[in-house]
Amino acid sequence: MTGKELFEIWAPNDSIWSRWVSPALFAQIDYAKVGNPAQADVPELPWHQQKASPDTAVVIDLPGADSIRLALALAWRGYRPVPIINASPGPLGLQLGLLCQPAPSRPSAVVVLDMGSLVREICEGTPRMRGLAFTPDAPPAFVLDSLRLKGTNPLREDMFDNRWMVFPQDFPSAKFLAEQKIKHVTVVQAEKTQPQEDLSHVLLRWQEAGIEVLTKASGDTSLPSRITVSRPSRFKASWYRALAIMGLRRSSVGGFGSFIPETSAAG
Repeated sequence: MTGKELFEIWAPNDSIWSRWVSPALFAQIDYAKVGNPAQADVPELPWHQQKASPDTAVVIDLPGADSIRLALALAWRGYRPVPIINASPGPLGLQLGLLCQPAPSRPSAVVVLDMGSLVREICEGTPRMRGLAFTPDAPPAFVLDSLRLKGTNPLREDMFDNRWMVFPQDFPSAKFLAEQKIKHVTVVQAEKTQPQEDLSHVLLRWQEAGIEVLTKASGDTSLPSRITVSRPSRFKASWYRALAIMGLRRSSVGGFGSFIPETSAAG
């Protein structure tokens, strides 16, 4: 299964949310399916009812693979997963351990953000996604990787730097959400804290437009609670995006990801 075929399953033409699924992740995935994937049990979510709330969207901001697993659990309940993973898992031809079915002949690259487990969850979850029937008005579950800016490995020269961040343009506007009758957004994080700063630029816009924002710790069985999103620095500044991406590296296939250049020796 090619990356294009995987993308079309996660971003089908008949979903109004597909325009926000980031193609950068899928552009470099090769999925050599071997046999049938094990059918996973539907995980219990004590904090969530059995069916999706049509007026509630979800933003999942957990470490990559955990985000995908929760998105699939919510998909069983009627939410449409929308992966906003705007980064390359590795350079073309250098993806050993990142492919769903690794190709031993390809050398490995050291990446700043290891996306291997996330990629595997995407691939293993794709057959299950294909088997689900979503209603036309299925609310979205936007999927992020909470490690996107921190990475998983210390920076050094000649690494592939695929750290990334989100911007308001990566999400639907508050107006569009309201047109789809979305009145609430639940943000699921590892801890019940203020959202990461880049995500706050999105959520505060929604909150100011009248959409209720709630937060939920992934390991807590209690119900989500309402929060007031703190105003992030440079909120609504016209030059925010240009300044924010300084230090991040763009990918030739879209999104973020390229090599850190080696420092030339003096003398």
